[in-house]
Amino acid sequence: MKKSLFAVVALNAVCAAAHAQGSVTLYGIVDAGLGYTSNQAVVATAGKAGTPAVLVGKSAYSFASGTWSGSRWGLKGKEELGDGLAAIFQLENGFNIGNGQLGQGSREFGRQAFMGLKSTKFGTVTMGRQYDPIVDFVGSIGPSSFLTGMGAHPGDLDNIDNQSRENNSVKYTSPSFGGLTLGALYGFGNQAGSAKNQSTWSLGGQYVNGPFAIGAAYLLANNAYGPTTGWTGAYDGTFASSINQGFASAQYQRIIAAASTYTIGSVTLGVSYSNTQFKASSVSLFQGKETFNSAGLTASWQATPALRVAAGYDYTAGSAVAGQSGPKYNQFNLSSYYSLSKRTALYGLVGYQKASGKTLDQYGNVVNATASIGDVANGISSAGNSQTLVRLGVRHTF
Repeated sequence: MKKSLFAVVALNAVCAAAHAQGSVTLYGIVDAGLGYTSNQAVVATAGKAGTPAVLVGKSAYSFASGTWSGSRWGLKGKEELGDGLAAIFQLENGFNIGNGQLGQGSREFGRQAFMGLKSTKFGTVTMGRQYDPIVDFVGSIGPSSFLTGMGAHPGDLDNIDNQSRENNSVKYTSPSFGGLTLGALYGFGNQAGSAKNQSTWSLGGQYVNGPFAIGAAYLLANNAYGPTTGWTGAYDGTFASSINQGFASAQYQRIIAAASTYTIGSVTLGVSYSNTQFKASSVSLFQGKETFNSAGLTASWQATPALRVAAGYDYTAGSAVAGQSGPKYNQFNLSSYYSLSKRTALYGLVGYQKASGKTLDQYGNVVNATASIGDVANGISSAGNSQTLVRLGVRHTF
C-alpha cells in the first residue's frame, strides 16, 4: 500500500512539473498473451536438504505477461543547462500485467533508475541502477533484438538480454566519433571492509556505418565469496534457470560478448558470440572454473511495412563438470511481428531447445543437463533434455 501510494504521489508531482516545464515524458509498454510450454519441470517428490528433488515434465497452457517486451511504465526528463549540457533522469517500473505485481524483485523502479549529466561535446555520466555496456552495445544488436528474450542465449548467461542490471553504478557513455561509441561502468559493492566484494566493472563499444554494425563488451561481476550470500551488490545476477543455477556460488562471473549485424534491403543478418566464466572460491559449491561458449545466427525479413519475421539458431557448450562431459544446448527460434498501428502489434513466437551432457544443480550435485529456452523471464526449466515454447500476444506502447 505504501509503495502504491508513493508511486501515485510521485507520478502526480512529476506530471505537474512536466506541465510547467515540458521536460518530463511519461511512457510505457503493455504486453499480454497466451503461452504453451512443453515438459515443464514439476516437483513430484521433494529431495532432502542438499539433494535433488524428483522432477516430472508436464505441459502448461498459461497467461503470459511481457513476452515480447516486459510490461513497464516510466518517466524520463531533461533540463537544458546551456552550452550543450543537460541534466537527465529516468525512472522505469516493470510489472506483471497478469497479476499486477512489481517485477525485478518487487522493486519500485527495478528496470532503470538513474540521473546524470549529458554533454554534446564530452558524453554522458549517469548514476543509479542502469544497464551495463554489454546490454548497451551488444544486446542492442544481439539475438534478442530479433527474437525477444525467448531467443536469448540459454539462461541469458551473458546478460545480452539484460536480465541483470547494475546497482549503485556510475556509467560513462561517449559521444559518437564517426559512428564509434564507447562506454564504461563501475558498480559499487557497498560492502564494509572491501572495495571488491559485490562490485562490478564493465566496458565496451559499438561501431555503426550505414548497414553495418558491430559491438563488443566485457564485464566482471564479483560475488561476496560465499555459497549463500547471493548476488546482492552491484550485479543482481539471476540464477533461477537450470542453465546456470549450479554456479550461483561463484567467486565471480566474467563475460566477453560481441555481436554484429548487416542489412541488405529488407533483410538483416546477425551473428553473436559470448564467453561466460564462473570462477569458484574455496567455499563455492563447485571447483575450478566453468566456462560457457555461445554462438548464434539470426535473420530478420521485413516482408511488408507491417509484417516482420525472424529466425535464429544458437549453440551453447559448457566445459567439463566434475570430470564428466559438460552441458550442450542447441536452440532454434522463430518470431513474427505484425503492426496494427504505430502503437499496437500482434506477435507470435516459437522456440525449441535440446540439451545434453552433465551440469550442476543448485546444491552442487552433478545432474543431467535440462533444457530452458531463452532468458529467465520467459524460460521455464524443463524436466528433461528438450523443450518447446509457444507464445501469442499483443503489445501496445504509449
